[in-house]
Amino acid sequence: MYKKFTGFDNICIVGTGAIGGAFGGFLSVAGCEVTFIQKNEDIINEIKENGLSISGVKDIHLNNVTIASPGSITQKHDLILLAVKAYSLEEAVKSTLPIIGENTYVVCLQNGLGISEVVRKYVNEEQVIEGVVWFPATMVKPGYIKVLTFYEQSILGGRSYRSQEYAKKLALLLTSAGIPTKAVDNISNEVWRKAIPVIAGNSINAITRTKLGIISEIPELKESLFAVAKESLKIARAEGIELDEEYLRKSMLSALEKGYEHETSMLLDIVNNRKTEIDFLNGKIIALGKKHNIQTPLNLLIYGVIKALEGG
Repeated sequence: MYKKFTGFDNICIVGTGAIGGAFGGFLSVAGCEVTFIQKNEDIINEIKENGLSISGVKDIHLNNVTIASPGSITQKHDLILLAVKAYSLEEAVKSTLPIIGENTYVVCLQNGLGISEVVRKYVNEEQVIEGVVWFPATMVKPGYIKVLTFYEQSILGGRSYRSQEYAKKLALLLTSAGIPTKAVDNISNEVWRKAIPVIAGNSINAITRTKLGIISEIPELKESLFAVAKESLKIARAEGIELDEEYLRKSMLSALEKGYEHETSMLLDIVNNRKTEIDFLNGKIIALGKKHNIQTPLNLLIYGVIKALEGG
């Protein structure tokens, strides 16, 4: 299938967690040549031995998965998808520099704010694409991913003509592979449109340790969700981002309903005593609030609670 598209002869996915595994699985089934990069040797051996499986919206099982450790491959790649945690992003970018050529495109798929800035410290802006993933995925165990639903089309966008043209082709490829995706001109708005619900919902989900959908069933939690989102929206507007508050409320409620059984990555990080991505979420809101002299007490409270709970 992928041979209908040019510029995708070899694809590297950095990270084999929920998002990396999902993208890699769908692209592999579509016929793309995919190589995973993973620094954990135990996970490498697990996937080499048992393959990669996806269940939920589509059942996939791949044997003979190509997976390697950072630094062990040197071939330049057409496309690199960065699917590691936000706090590991800088390390991941540095590790892939040897396989980034003049015609390589790098896509960042992390939740949060300030993500592409990390990548653009090392990679030409002309080659960087920002991604907004609109489906919940969970890694049950290494090599086994659940994708429960697609909320809406995932989104890609570049900040230059060259990267934007590639983003359009990549969106078509991903859609053909089974991940509904579109390219947009104003990617900054889309990053914020996803970030605000994540900033509000993931943190509350992690603190309460419930299924995501429970938030909508407890009035006080639902109002807390909206209050954190509203506070974050003030910061977005100070940054020149225009988003409709009522639209955000409706989209958050829809996400809670569609992903009722979902446990967010932040919750799983807390439960498993790992570091969270809070610095790129509520932490960024606090920092931007200081920049614009806007108080962010709700985000400050949540940030402190998560920092007290997280491990790593």
